[in-house]
Amino acid sequence: MPRKVPYKAKQESFFQKKAAVMPEGYYSGDKPNPNLRSFVEQHLLENPYDPETDDYDVPAFDQPIDTTKATAIYNMHTYWSKKPHDAIRQYIRHYTRPGDLVLDPFCGSGGTALAALMEGRKAIAIDRSPAATFITKNYCTPVDAEELQEAFEELKAKVKPEIDWLYETRCDRCGGKATTSYTVYSQVFQCPRCLQKVPLFDCIEVEGRTQAGKPKKIKACPHCYERGQTEEIKTTGDKFGAIPVLVSYQCQNGCKPKRDGRRYNDPDPLKRDYFERYDLAKIREIEGKTIPHWYPTDRMMHAPEDQECWGAEWRPGRNFRTVDELFTKRNLWALSIIMKEAQKASGNKDLALLALTGVMLHLSRMSHHKEGGGGIMVGTYYLPQIFKERNAFVNYTDKLEEILKAFKAGISSVNGEICTSTQTACNLYMISSKSIDYIFTDPPYAEKVQYGELNFVWEAWLGFDTHWHDEEIIVNEVRGKTVEDWREMMSQAMAECYRVLKPGRWLSLCYHDTSEGTWEMVQDIMA
Repeated sequence: MPRKVPYKAKQESFFQKKAAVMPEGYYSGDKPNPNLRSFVEQHLLENPYDPETDDYDVPAFDQPIDTTKATAIYNMHTYWSKKPHDAIRQYIRHYTRPGDLVLDPFCGSGGTALAALMEGRKAIAIDRSPAATFITKNYCTPVDAEELQEAFEELKAKVKPEIDWLYETRCDRCGGKATTSYTVYSQVFQCPRCLQKVPLFDCIEVEGRTQAGKPKKIKACPHCYERGQTEEIKTTGDKFGAIPVLVSYQCQNGCKPKRDGRRYNDPDPLKRDYFERYDLAKIREIEGKTIPHWYPTDRMMHAPEDQECWGAEWRPGRNFRTVDELFTKRNLWALSIIMKEAQKASGNKDLALLALTGVMLHLSRMSHHKEGGGGIMVGTYYLPQIFKERNAFVNYTDKLEEILKAFKAGISSVNGEICTSTQTACNLYMISSKSIDYIFTDPPYAEKVQYGELNFVWEAWLGFDTHWHDEEIIVNEVRGKTVEDWREMMSQAMAECYRVLKPGRWLSLCYHDTSEGTWEMVQDIMA
């Protein structure tokens, strides 16, 4: 009979007064970690492995997974195709003993490493992307929740005055001070019938027909529609720039309800006047100034000047060429203020930066405007024709609160050993053969998720190396990376996993790519 691995559940504290202190050298930024070799050697000294006396005999895990993504820890930071750590914990609990060494060579946002630490195991987290190991490091570093809250309050107090200036406006009900909650921008197109320039925001949604005669919703020119004619405004036509069309604000002078809004073409003349005098005037004031703080201006993927397409995620409709072009000037200014003060933070600097990267894309031109909120399309640089410029201070402080909740919900109670290393999975030269007790990993999915391109904006803001993409395991036609390249590099990575894994131990691999042929390749590689 297979022997059941003993397991003693850890009692997780909701609020721990003092968090564990992580050892020096467990994280090495955007470089391979020189301490990885000694980390593995120390583990083997403390847990000698003798294949002659090894009695490991564990069957495959075949139980239903009980999990949810609606947790404070899961929502602490966006990542592409991430897996809930509580699901991974169930695999680790089944396949390993407390004190065992768990490896994830494609760690992403660190779900495997965090799960291992929560189960009393040791963890090695490897990824070629510096953004990935940065997020993993922060997910797996216990911090005292009270000290974290104090640091966050200090940071908010420092950035608030200048950010308040960026979003200040006036209430059109009482004339008092107000704060812009968000501004909606709409792309402008030209009607082919009446030749009027029309913001897409103003178009009338009506029933139309496809070329094949099937019913569909279309956007119709409001000017033609008033005259009884239906003329579709096609978003594939020439664009004439995005303009502010709506502002939502909160009165700071006691009006009830506190929130109100106005449009550039509001039927109320007073609201139209306030939109021009305060909302547009503020935007023009900002546009006329130079941002006094650093922000990245890197060309996306360092594409040459004469190369319009910078990557697989480039489209004519998402034609931003540099990192800063992804943002409006107001939100770029706000992000630069936060970056400046977060880097000077006396404590928990990296968590302040994690909050910044965690909210950054929601403060970009990627943010949809929809009734009830909106958001971003995760896993792509989709830029909607109608987007929402959100108040950076409100959204950043909300993210700080989410991070605080995550630490109170369990991360502060983590007390384990981890080593993260920013390096390729194709050569795990610092990890001894037959030293790893279990591997749980979620490798790159051929061309489905362009991790390097999607992480580029974060890495540019964080000041990391952004020239590592030759070593990325990916299919990317623009960079000349073929399916055969992906297969070869995946084979090398899996060969290394086999080398470092103890005989008879398990590797759990998640793979959700539907690209033709790649699943068969993975099966061949693993055979």
